[in-house]
Amino acid sequence: ANTTGILPLPDKEAFLNAIKSGKAFIGMHSASDTFHGQDAIDPYIEMLGGEFRTHGDQAGVECLVADVNHPATKHLKRDKLESYCIEQEEMYLFKNFDDSKVHQLFYLDKHPNNKQEAGRFPVAWCKNYAQGKVFYTSLGHREDVWENKRYQAHILGGIKWALGLEEGDASPGNL
Repeated sequence: ANTTGILPLPDKEAFLNAIKSGKAFIGMHSASDTFHGQDAIDPYIEMLGGEFRTHGDQAGVECLVADVNHPATKHLKRDKLESYCIEQEEMYLFKNFDDSKVHQLFYLDKHPNNKQEAGRFPVAWCKNYAQGKVFYTSLGHREDVWENKRYQAHILGGIKWALGLEEGDASPGNL
């Protein structure tokens, strides 16, 4: 399930400490809109690596692959693709995101709602969090995205990496 708002965790510090101690956190789409909008950067946002800022209308996008060998993206290399095209998706723009602290997996080189605006817009990343692993993808707003085999391979690869079932680079600042 996607989350938004304040999660009713009985002990958020224990939750974050469990991840730090070697557990995995896997977040999809609105996981970055959870504990969003606090006055200070919430420790959950620091763990995740970025915070939802806004989104525009759903749009067709071409997600570029930042690491072709990571379990969350290597299925595209196998299919001889350098990008992942989605017909319609709600693309997030982020704040409190520092690409020197995460290992990017997918990104956009054009603003999702203004193709004339070039830049680098993060889509999916992973990171080590002390001894734990964090995998996040902003994709997954629409049911048809979840039903797509390439999206499923992206998620499954990210899960396998986060659980330590497959090796993958998490060195920050790869772009």
